[in-house]
Amino acid sequence: MNNDVFEKVQAIIVEQFEKNPEEITREKLLVEDLGLDSLDMFDLVCALEKEYDFHFERDMSSSIETVGDIVGQLEKHFSK
Repeated sequence: MNNDVFEKVQAIIVEQFEKNPEEITREKLLVEDLGLDSLDMFDLVCALEKEYDFHFERDMSSSIETVGDIVGQLEKHFSK
């Protein structure tokens, strides 16, 4: 599931924020590297929740710093 989740997350970031797909790696910091601000982060969480029919817990969304963090949280939730 790991690669599928990453590819979906990558596609959402590319579409939502007009980023180059090669720029989106698991290690990229959402704020520092990709330039997302708090409104962008909210939009990203909303898009992910819609795509995965999943609700991020408030404390979970505040701990997300990298693309890999998003992938990890989704995988953790869906592996239960």
